[in-house]
Amino acid sequence: KQWYQRRVRGTMTASPEDSEEVPRKRLKFRCYKPHDEHLQGKKLEQAEATSIEDTVTNILDQAKGPGNSTDIDLNTLAPRKANWDLKRDVEKKLAKLEKRTKRAMAELIREKLKAEKDLVAGSNTEQEMDDSD
Repeated sequence: KQWYQRRVRGTMTASPEDSEEVPRKRLKFRCYKPHDEHLQGKKLEQAEATSIEDTVTNILDQAKGPGNSTDIDLNTLAPRKANWDLKRDVEKKLAKLEKRTKRAMAELIREKLKAEKDLVAGSNTEQEMDDSD
């Protein structure tokens, strides 16, 4: 028991070479009022309790500042459909296919117009040949 008391007080060291002073923790009395005159100086001042209403009103005032908007977009609040990510990934590929489809349709129309011109030109030459006979 005496060994423990000396160890707690800090008078006992682990070894004779280890005679350096170990910095002790400073006592702080927050809620306890010491009766000893020597400990009266280590007593902390009583902290003032702020009301919850004041804290909440301060937080709400900061939230209503100029940078915060109260308008909420309903699209961001609504839950997304289960396949929204699939649609997003396929959208790029569909855009490429749409371009290719338009090019192919334009080329088919050109070929059809060219064939009609050739047909009209061919019929004109036949009429000229028949007229010359």
